Amino acid sequence: MKKVLLLATILSSMSFAQQKFACLDPNRILQESQTAKKMQDELREKLQSYQKQLDERTKKLEELKKQIESKAISQKVKEEKIKEYQKVEAEAIELQQRAQKELTELRMKIEDDLTKRIKDISEDISKKNNFTGVLDCAAFVYRSAEIDITEEVIKRLDVR
Repeated sequence: MKKVLLLATILSSMSFAQQKFACLDPNRILQESQTAKKMQDELREKLQSYQKQLDERTKKLEELKKQIESKAISQKVKEEKIKEYQKVEAEAIELQQRAQKELTELRMKIEDDLTKRIKDISEDISKKNNFTGVLDCAAFVYRSAEIDITEEVIKRLDVR
């Protein structure tokens, strides 16, 4: 029985030793790739656009609140301002919900697109170099620098 276990251990370690792995650093890709930066900028610009619109609504609500609290306006004008306040408040809530939904969808689309492109590039590099697989570089306790394909992935990602 011990001989069988020893043989199985030797065979499994031999097959593992014959395998060749590469790694990539996703954080470096996000920080250094111009393509990844453009995608992040697109999301940031959309967020800033919505934030500007929400800030405008907030400012309008503050102005209306001051007018409503003013002693110098008639009851009729006050009621009109309250209705206007409620309308602007509802618009702001709707805008916030729409923004949250659109930003979430855009973020997911960007992440999915970037992930697919990185996987495709990694697969192509792996096939050309006979790698068995590609892992996150952080998964290795030790690794030689030559198995890190991050730089090549960044170059190819930014060429497309």
